Amino acid sequence: MASMQGVSRQVLESFIAEFNSCQRDNDLHVFLSLVNTHDQFIISGELKSVVKFVKLVRSKSAPLDEDQSQIPFSQRKPKVRVSYTSITAPYHCRLLDGCIDRQCDHAVSRGWVLGAADMQIPVRAGDDGHDIRGEQDLTRYLFQSMCSLPVNWPVATDHAGTTHIVDFGPGGLSGFGSLTFRNVEGQGVSVICAGAAVSRTGSPLGTKADLFKTQLSDVTSAPNWFARHGPRLVRTVHDDQIHINSPMHHILGKPPVMVAGMTPTTSNESFVAAINSAGYYAELGGGGIHTEVDLNNKISNLTSQIEPGQTITLNCMYFDPRQWQFQFPAILRMRREGVPITGLCIGGGVPSLENARDIVSSLQSAGFMHIAFKPADASAIRVVLAIAKENSMFPVLLQWTGGRAGGHHSFEDFHQPILETYGAIRS
Repeated sequence: MASMQGVSRQVLESFIAEFNSCQRDNDLHVFLSLVNTHDQFIISGELKSVVKFVKLVRSKSAPLDEDQSQIPFSQRKPKVRVSYTSITAPYHCRLLDGCIDRQCDHAVSRGWVLGAADMQIPVRAGDDGHDIRGEQDLTRYLFQSMCSLPVNWPVATDHAGTTHIVDFGPGGLSGFGSLTFRNVEGQGVSVICAGAAVSRTGSPLGTKADLFKTQLSDVTSAPNWFARHGPRLVRTVHDDQIHINSPMHHILGKPPVMVAGMTPTTSNESFVAAINSAGYYAELGGGGIHTEVDLNNKISNLTSQIEPGQTITLNCMYFDPRQWQFQFPAILRMRREGVPITGLCIGGGVPSLENARDIVSSLQSAGFMHIAFKPADASAIRVVLAIAKENSMFPVLLQWTGGRAGGHHSFEDFHQPILETYGAIRS
């Protein structure tokens, strides 16, 4: 058996199909035997087949330290971390089907027979999560589960109404509790590792001590992202209308729909004013504004076209030092002069933590209300999170576009960097 980490199931299954199609004997096939998380799997097969399959995977994988940021996501090779397990038998695949009859016969001869009536609580199957008390031959099913049935851990642990999961295994904070937490993170389900006597700083996992606490409120809890961050419908008293209430609404004071700055479209101040007047948030695109005179004129024109009380946000290109050097000081000056420009979006690069500290400080002193960043990849998202953490008293927005529209902002897939960093974003 071999462990495969850092690869999607779809890609891994394509490797398996390619490998198996070249084998002359079905017994030489390899199998996806365990799904531990969305990107951690175990492969089973005869030893020589597994060794050959590992060679195939490595030939199709990029080195773990290779930089592929300048390669479009769809053309990148996966970075698969491959290792052999200490288990020598091909468990959880059909290669062990022949063992089950002998095992069942031996168990029956010894009286080791378990019936559904012997179980007082639901016991979930490892392959699809069904309650195994419904199995007609429970003893045989248990042998099948141990030998030939695959394991799908995310499915097996996904049950509505679950509040706590306890891992009684020997792995401590590094065992199946850790894997399980990755699968239920953000759902408000606490994971307690009974084999861990001491907690680890920063770890979201509970320990053995939680099992002895008498008050449920004292037990390690886990956040529910939807409950904490999800949108809600509210009825406002002043107009008796229903509105969408969300963190984005709290910052911008508008519905959670935005028209982000994009040259040349939003460099047209009349277009931005029309969106603003319709009640939505739109940024003035600074990429198409090349002189301070032009910036002054566009801001002045935009101000004259919006209603009193409406505000302006400028989208600036940080990677263009010439534009940044006149646009940023200009909007600080305008704000101090009373122009209703209260937001800045930084696109085309994310400043360092030190530079961001100075930028945020200048915005706060001038009277700005928020700042937004448009990171290009997962590493830049983490920089934005560090900026937000350091400036927790100033609203920070994270905008993500990905590169599927042609790679304008990056070569990244839209979903993967967000999936990779979502837990950190919500924390």
